[in-house]
This record gives sequence, structure tokens and C-alpha cells, in this order.
Amino acid sequence: MIRRQGPSPLYYEASPTNRSTLSVEPGESFEVLTQMNRGPDISAVPDDLRDEWSEHHSYEVEGANPSSGAIWVYGAKPGMVIEVVIEDMELAPVGYATFAGSNRLFPSTPLTTSTRAAARVVRIRDDRVLWDRGLTIPVRPMVGMVAVAPAHEAQSTVRVGNWGGNMDVQEVGPGARVRLVVNVPGALLHIGDVHAVQGDGEIGGTGVETSALLRLRVQLMQRPPEMIWPRIITSDRIFTVAADRPAETALRVAVTELTRWLHADYGLEPREAVLLLSQVLEARATQVVNPTITYVAGVRQEILRGLV
Repeated sequence: MIRRQGPSPLYYEASPTNRSTLSVEPGESFEVLTQMNRGPDISAVPDDLRDEWSEHHSYEVEGANPSSGAIWVYGAKPGMVIEVVIEDMELAPVGYATFAGSNRLFPSTPLTTSTRAAARVVRIRDDRVLWDRGLTIPVRPMVGMVAVAPAHEAQSTVRVGNWGGNMDVQEVGPGARVRLVVNVPGALLHIGDVHAVQGDGEIGGTGVETSALLRLRVQLMQRPPEMIWPRIITSDRIFTVAADRPAETALRVAVTELTRWLHADYGLEPREAVLLLSQVLEARATQVVNPTITYVAGVRQEILRGLV
């Protein structure tokens, strides 16, 4: 029988002192039931959605981006790399999006009048988000927060660093592989913040937040000497992730990490890698509203297959 991590306890920090709540072997498939963020007051929930809302949502959530437990991986040691494989995602049938009226992208000051806050609770059905007035949005399921415990400190699950965190990268969906450098024995994998869909930048502060049943698998490998920040591998692209402010710094770090990867695995000298990436780089800010801005830098694998 496949092992499952339920939606409790919930952790709001990735921490080396968090008690592990599930232990898994490398190569073993297991499940995690995530909990969506707290969301709007019940008064914002349409009457016809309240039963499903109550079934898949909890007002006991105390903070942002709750992680369903902390998962111990047998054999994981500091200096290794854990690869988290997203095998499958089963979304809840209900979700929500909110905009507080101001945030880091749209600040409110005494000299400006911010947009009023807005919230929408939506049904998710047949791979569509039923938005409003007949508008539907195709789902693109993603896991916003994937982290290992940092070595010596607790980090909020809102933040992003070389331990991973609230990266909000749309490519982290079914079939994706996320690689993180292990900092503590057992790695202590934290995962949560599932979105049914999210636009670049997450400019309002949320995607379509929802709960999900995730089927995952973890693998262990030796850390490449040049790897510092997270890496993501999909069926057709490779990406590096970095976060900082200003955005230019985040982009610079992500591209530097990608350049090192191309040098180590594909034999490109750094200046040749930069010359190539100047033509084929795919980069964007996946979120701009957290304490630091997340940038991904990627390249299509079909281009790299042409290297000899």
C-alpha cells in the first residue's frame, strides 16, 4: 500500500528542527495531501460551492503556504542532491484567487489610491477553472513550494533560497523533476502551495489556490560541484532557479547557474554558453510579490542535443 502524508501537521517554516512526519525510500512512490492557503472569508464563497469548500479547505490554516509535514528521505546526507519527481496531481474541485488591493508590485502609499481588494472562489472541473460570466481557464497544475530544510536556520515557506521554497514555477507540474541540494540528514522535504493555474509574476499575490493529492517519488544523487541553486527538468527543457531583489540580480544568478550547468554537462566554455544563451535563453520572473523575486532561466533540450 502506498504511503501517504496527510494535511497535518502543517509547517510554515522549512526548518532543520521540524519533526519528520513520513519516511520514504529513494525510488518509492508516495502521496502527499496538501492544504490550500486560508483564503477569503466564508461570506465570499457562493452558496453552491460551500459544501465542496468546507470539504477541501480549512480555516485552521495559520499562515501562508503550509507544508504538509516534513518528509524524511532515507540515505539523504548533506552535500547530496534530492530529485523530487512529480508523478501525478489530483486537484480539489474548488479553489480561490485573491488580491489584497496592494502588494509589492502595486504598493499603496498616502499619495496613491490602491485598487480595492478582490476575491473569487471558483469551481475546478474537467481540467478548467470556471472563472466568471462564462469565462473558463485551462488548468495548468503546479506545486508552488518545494523545499528542503536549510542547514542552520528556519526559513518561512513564503521565502525562496538555495534550499528551494516558494518558487512558484509553473513548470513544476506532472512529470517535472526538481533538484535541490541536501543540507541536513534526511533532507526534510517540505511541499505545498498548489495552484490550478498561475500567470507569470503572480502579480495579484495568488494563483488559483487549491488543495491536491500529489504522487511523488524522490531520488538521490551526488551533488555536482557547480550546483548551488535549484534545478528543474521537464520533458523538453532544463531550468535553473534563483531569487533576489532587484529582479536583475535574480536573473543574473539564474543565468550564471545555467551557464555553469552547460559547462559541466555539455562542455561549453562559459563565454560560449553565454553566446549561445543570448540566442536561445528562455527566462522570466515567475513571481514578483514575495520578499524576493523568483527568476527561471531555461533552454530547450532539443537545442542541447545538437551539441557534439
